[in-house]
Amino acid sequence: MKLTVDSLSLSEAVNKVIKAISAKKNNPILECIKLSAHDSFLTLTATDMELTIEKKVVADVVIDGDILVPGKFFSDFIRTLNEETLTLECSNGTNLEVKYGESYGYIKCLNVDDYPAVGEVNANYQITIKNKEMKTLIGKTVFCASVEDNRQVLKGCLFEAEGNKATMVALDGYRLALCKQDLVSNSEEKFSCIIPARSLNEISKMIVNEDDDLILTFDGDKLRVEIDNTVLISRLIKGDFINYKNIINRDFNSVVTLSRSQFSEYIDRASLVSRISKNNLVKIEVKEGFINVESNSEISNLNESLPAKVEGKENIICFNGKYLQEFLAVIDDEFIKMNIKASSAPCVFTQVDKDDYLFLVLPMRVAG
Repeated sequence: MKLTVDSLSLSEAVNKVIKAISAKKNNPILECIKLSAHDSFLTLTATDMELTIEKKVVADVVIDGDILVPGKFFSDFIRTLNEETLTLECSNGTNLEVKYGESYGYIKCLNVDDYPAVGEVNANYQITIKNKEMKTLIGKTVFCASVEDNRQVLKGCLFEAEGNKATMVALDGYRLALCKQDLVSNSEEKFSCIIPARSLNEISKMIVNEDDDLILTFDGDKLRVEIDNTVLISRLIKGDFINYKNIINRDFNSVVTLSRSQFSEYIDRASLVSRISKNNLVKIEVKEGFINVESNSEISNLNESLPAKVEGKENIICFNGKYLQEFLAVIDDEFIKMNIKASSAPCVFTQVDKDDYLFLVLPMRVAG
């Protein structure tokens, strides 16, 4: 293999694919990046067998070839080079020579034949969605996905497509987020799968032009997307997602309409206080015409009143402030509704004028 390539383009490509390198140190091959030089392109590939990312960059390919380099070292090394053009050459498959200006360095290669085949994703099912809508689906739900390894199904988001509407749901046992967005096209009337949260985060980072269409291609166990010469292939999570529709309350004793921006400011201050005591507890008392936001710690106490439209009974409910902060950070509605059944029942936050987003959170139990 021999080629010349723009160093900035190469560095950007490495930074994209490095996200798919295995974090586990039990297989050196999966810690590598595969370099493939063919047809005026250099293709970089990284995989941990769950997530695969491929990125193509334009290159002046003199000799076609494929090699395997240690991913982390290659990434760090390329990042230090300031020359505009790099020459990469490997004649024996064991050492890659990197020429930059009047200097050069060698990187030991691994056996490229040992690298796993990524495999194609058959277009058994395709949907098209605007980049903006996909980014919204991800941003408003993925923060609720579980991070616990013993709950594999909940480490992903349920993706449902029916007609011209897509629904994404994430939950971790303490909170749930549901978002709906329009589709451009849908090759089947009804479809659902569980996409790993990690893969969704990478898709969101790949999206630059929000006005473009994004094609999601599915086969039995994989998802494929391509954006700007970058291909992401993700294994889908097997199993049955929790029946989220049975979790969402529809009967409430109190409905509170309040300013999202003001409520966010109050919760930020209350959480700052409650974090000191490490319980993150924020108490909300619903009164006629306002709510009280209260938090306490060893060094500070806070009690603030926020004007609100209150329908129904007075109520007291306690939350983990962190959960409210993460929810409030992903929405931009001017006003929101807080729907309360009881101090011990899940609280549901909804929109005032739309019904494409919902956030449910379990209250914290307070002794006494």
